[in-house]
Amino acid sequence: MQKALNGMTLIVGLLIVGCAHISDPLKDPYSQLHEVQAQQVVACDPLAVVAETADADKLFPYFARREMVRRVKARASQLGATHIVWLHQTNESATAQTYRCKQ
Repeated sequence: MQKALNGMTLIVGLLIVGCAHISDPLKDPYSQLHEVQAQQVVACDPLAVVAETADADKLFPYFARREMVRRVKARASQLGATHIVWLHQTNESATAQTYRCKQ
């Protein structure tokens, strides 16, 4: 009985943590950063290539990947980028070319 109760407590706790990590797209701090294809930024100024890797210590690979993508977007935003083109994106690593386009 005690093991079943502990198991249920663990499941409920994981569900609460998981739901807390689901983001609202309206609250995305990088919503001004447009993810586009390379042909859409030919008239823009290239800034830098940004690369990140996933944190292997994360309990759930989904959250590690999501955090990795967030870090790429954060670095692109710090550079003043308006657009990014994903060059490579897997569960373990992501690379994007950043661009600044005149509006």
